[in-house]
Amino acid sequence: MSVNIKRETAYLYVVQISNIILPLIMVPYLAHVLGLDFFGKLSFAQAVSYICIFIVDFGFNFSAARGIGINIGKNKEIDKLYSNVQFVKIILFSIVVVFLFFLSLFINLSVIDSKLMLLGGISSLSSIVMPVWLFQGLGRNSYVAVLNLITRVFSMVFILLLIKSDADIITASSLQLLSPLVAGVIMQYFMIKKEIVRFKVKDISVSNSVTITKDSFHNFSASFLTLGFTYFNPILVKLFLGDSALGLYSFAEKLANVLRQLYIPLVQACFSKICILFQEGNTPIIRKIILKVFVFFTILTVIAYVGNVFLGDFIISLFFSQSASVSQLLLIMIITQGVISYSMILVNLIIIPAGFSFYLKRVYFKALVSYAVVIYPLIHFFGVYGVASSIVAVEIIIVACFGLFICKKKILLN
Repeated sequence: MSVNIKRETAYLYVVQISNIILPLIMVPYLAHVLGLDFFGKLSFAQAVSYICIFIVDFGFNFSAARGIGINIGKNKEIDKLYSNVQFVKIILFSIVVVFLFFLSLFINLSVIDSKLMLLGGISSLSSIVMPVWLFQGLGRNSYVAVLNLITRVFSMVFILLLIKSDADIITASSLQLLSPLVAGVIMQYFMIKKEIVRFKVKDISVSNSVTITKDSFHNFSASFLTLGFTYFNPILVKLFLGDSALGLYSFAEKLANVLRQLYIPLVQACFSKICILFQEGNTPIIRKIILKVFVFFTILTVIAYVGNVFLGDFIISLFFSQSASVSQLLLIMIITQGVISYSMILVNLIIIPAGFSFYLKRVYFKALVSYAVVIYPLIHFFGVYGVASSIVAVEIIIVACFGLFICKKKILLN
């Protein structure tokens, strides 16, 4: 299967621009009709969903994608890998849902929060029916992007028609969290019709499942350590500062994440090609690709920061009453996104394709310890600004560690 990186990247960016516009419409609308407190509850449901999806993914988005990338054209190997990965994911999803059900019975949550937590768990089924890792390995991320875009547009239309007050919080959360699940069901039909890959029970074996799970464990255990300073942040804000503060934090975070959406397509489009180049030992070409990505990400970050300095407060005030607070948070979060973009380059385009995934958890453990040391005093004295600042500090530590490791191992000089 031949992959044209430029064409794939351009197509992904066309779709991604739409994915950027949709949140810019939906975030202000939902914050307005739900109110700050219930927008915080929606953000809580999304945080639970992200954590559950992360567990069900179990690092396969990297290790299994790499396995697909180096076996392009070998249909039997791809079918075997796909079948075993899906089998493991089904087991993980079952464990997650059962755990959340019993957790909702024993912890002190409101009825609404309990329902939202369970909804977040159910939404992780999308990780199974929408095998992003498969298309990333094949270098066909645009298939996933287009389908997700279509379902998100329909979700947005229904939200605009149906969500009118905080009484609609469950409906709003369902429309937000379950649209990827709908996209996944459609994708399964498309995969079967086009015979992209086949799920074969006969290919499933305990030994193969254990092997691929072990291969993914380095990625999973490393990324698991990042939960404390990524997906758990909204939950910490909710516990220490309440739903209103979470609504404010999440509003700013969702706007900042728009910037990350500009980084992702280029990394996804290059991943498969980089894996092949590492297999071939063609480091000069790898260095050229990485340099171009680095420069592009830097330009995007600078434009976003300068734009927020001069226009952020005015634009946000058109949709949100606490525009000054959001704009100040955005300044911190834009810097964070810029640092994260460098981390994405170092991890997704160098360390993982080069086969050094084992090192990730060492760095993330150091980052988690650093985060644990600073988060309480920062959140106590500076509130949501302290939370945002802690993430910047941790991400800088991560990038520095990865950069030193790459230099020490001379990964790009071989």
